[in-house]
Amino acid sequence: MPNFQLSYNDRVRYTLRSKNTGSLIITEPVGWNTDEKELSRHEQYHGVIAKFSNSLKFVDSAADFIQLEYDLYGINSEIELIRDEKHPQTDIWTLTYRGYLDLSTWQREGNQVSVKFNSGGIEPLLKSRETEKIEIDRLDTMDGKPILPLETKTVELIGRSIFLKSTFEVMTPDDYASTRVQSNAGNVRAESVGVPLSLVNKSHDNVEATYVEVNGTYDNGNIGMMFFLNSNRSRTVKIDVQEMKFRFGFKENSIDLADDAEVTSYGMYIGVYSNGGTLDFKNRIPLLYFDVGPRHGHKSLASFYTRNNQMLSVPDWSGTIDLAPGDSISLELMNRTDFANNGGSNAAMETIATEISGKLSLEEDSRFDKTSTKALLAHEMCERLIAISTNQSSALFSDLLGRTDIGYSKDGKASLTGMAHGFWVRGFDKLPIPTIGPPKVENLFKPLTTSFKDFITSLDAVWNVGIGIETVGYKERIRLEELSYFYNNNVTIRLPYQVNNVKRTVATDKYYSALEIGYEQGGDYEEAMGLDEYNAKSNFTTIINRIKSTYSKLSKYRADAYGMEFARRKQKDLNNTEDTPYDDNIFLMDLKRKNGNIYSQRTWQDDFVSAPTGVFSPETATNLRFSPFNILLRHSWWYAGGFKTYITDYVRYGSSTANSNLKTKLRSDSGYNLMPTSTPGNGNEYAENGNIINSELQRARFFPEEIEFEHICDFGIMQMVEGTTTILGREIPNFYGLVEFMNEKNELEKGYLFNLKPNGKGIWTVLKANR
Repeated sequence: MPNFQLSYNDRVRYTLRSKNTGSLIITEPVGWNTDEKELSRHEQYHGVIAKFSNSLKFVDSAADFIQLEYDLYGINSEIELIRDEKHPQTDIWTLTYRGYLDLSTWQREGNQVSVKFNSGGIEPLLKSRETEKIEIDRLDTMDGKPILPLETKTVELIGRSIFLKSTFEVMTPDDYASTRVQSNAGNVRAESVGVPLSLVNKSHDNVEATYVEVNGTYDNGNIGMMFFLNSNRSRTVKIDVQEMKFRFGFKENSIDLADDAEVTSYGMYIGVYSNGGTLDFKNRIPLLYFDVGPRHGHKSLASFYTRNNQMLSVPDWSGTIDLAPGDSISLELMNRTDFANNGGSNAAMETIATEISGKLSLEEDSRFDKTSTKALLAHEMCERLIAISTNQSSALFSDLLGRTDIGYSKDGKASLTGMAHGFWVRGFDKLPIPTIGPPKVENLFKPLTTSFKDFITSLDAVWNVGIGIETVGYKERIRLEELSYFYNNNVTIRLPYQVNNVKRTVATDKYYSALEIGYEQGGDYEEAMGLDEYNAKSNFTTIINRIKSTYSKLSKYRADAYGMEFARRKQKDLNNTEDTPYDDNIFLMDLKRKNGNIYSQRTWQDDFVSAPTGVFSPETATNLRFSPFNILLRHSWWYAGGFKTYITDYVRYGSSTANSNLKTKLRSDSGYNLMPTSTPGNGNEYAENGNIINSELQRARFFPEEIEFEHICDFGIMQMVEGTTTILGREIPNFYGLVEFMNEKNELEKGYLFNLKPNGKGIWTVLKANR
């Protein structure tokens, strides 16, 4: 950057501007031409941030202006420093630098004030607050300024069909069950006893282990007998009884059976009971049954004696049972005896089953009635987080997240990404607050709480995004787009002279030996079938083995349909005092418009060639585009930079915490399958546990080689660097495009600008383009 002598200061103008005290044209700050100004890409967000590391010194009216701001408004005061220069050809004042004074670095010596100059504005506010957890429905900013109430969308949740399988087994020492019936008046007496079942795997909320020696009657059961208690909805369950056997024994006491003792019997049954806690008999399904036979006469117990002290095998049984709300199920033994009238003397029949063994499983293709949830779409979530953190309303621009209903020309690729936390999914809300009822009945609702960093980390993991800061007029705004926006393939800066002192270095931080993709949570549930959930964390290895470096993109938010479904089934109406592990978790949803402000979740028909395989109930599977392998594809143009000489090698599957058997086949015309080998209308099929050849990854935009060189940064070049170029109707900052330069071999070369120190000789650092 050229030095300006005082005799030419009429061509350079410096202005201090504050919203509190107005603006003031000042003399050039001392140290302007000797400081270490630089432009550099943000290491995490990839947008460009200006950095100015040395202190500038201000005197006279400029020092007074700064001192007044400092005295009245402290270190939070925003003083903008603007540098304009007259254009060499047109003599029109042209903005060359804009930044903010950082009053936390304020120093005063005599009449001179020293303070550092940095990019300022939104960026330092976000940086200082990006990790702060924020209740998204608050009505003021972090500085106490009012903001509008939160507006949400409604998402219709059809729900995920879940395969539930609870298993039981009879275990020692609880392997016996007895009954005793008696009569002194010739009555029919019956007693049931539950088979003691230990719970091995619990998938259903309603299942429990059963107890030893818990008895019921013919007409009513007992809670301790029920392995499935009080269904909360209509459902169909499948029961399998396998390898069940027991040693039968009985004892009679002055027994005399009626002449027509057809009802005298013993057996093992599946018992179904109704009406909730009253457990009224509804139905019994016999698994093993024997009786004394009709008209055998008094004390004719041949069928009992022949089985006494014998091991009896129960035939394996499998069948379905339709349950109504309030129904329960038991596995029970039943003793039913038709006594003769013995003139008032007592008669009794006792049975005992010992050495019981066997297994029982309860399976269900489980569905839950449709519900709805409040949700935020990604644009509104991001905009509100920015407003709460920076006091700036409408400070977000994003073609990626923008929608036609909020003023954009079209819906962006990620515009219908919805977010809801477990409380919303369960039907909880802040209002109304209960005003009647016992004190223990309270609203358990907690607001959706997150941080800007968690939001960006999650969106980046799923969609591969970057963030920059733009200035439109005098207002800054956040620009959030696909990462490729910040690495445009077009040349936007052309350096006129051959570069000097070229130094080339391997960019080791952009070579990756391993890939970690997906979500921090998901696939690990207290409930059933965690292994069927596909949206969790997956690990892959690459051909790179000289260095150990992991490309990690893990979302803080969840995208597992099972987790959200387990939360959804704990609706507030039926579980208003019960906590779940999902209440505070934020769930991502891949949505589509239904009508008005109503949205629904995308299914395979919206984006895929065919139904996914390797997963239970593919028709109700959601968030398929958010699966780890499909995320892996979206990120591939970045991590594939180091594979240029290894195109016949593979990215290989390593491990997963989820269902890695899922296979999906994105439509190539959906706009999301960008693989070079895709045939229009028929994308490639990939398995979550599959490998992918490097040649099928998206073309890398760079090669991991840093090139540092010198090239003068005069007025024209800095205008080019700071300027924009319209590409396909979008105004792209030139910093995000390619720098074209004449290299040390007198050949044209291109690279992405990562760092520029414009003072003095001009030191450029670019990342070699893959052209």
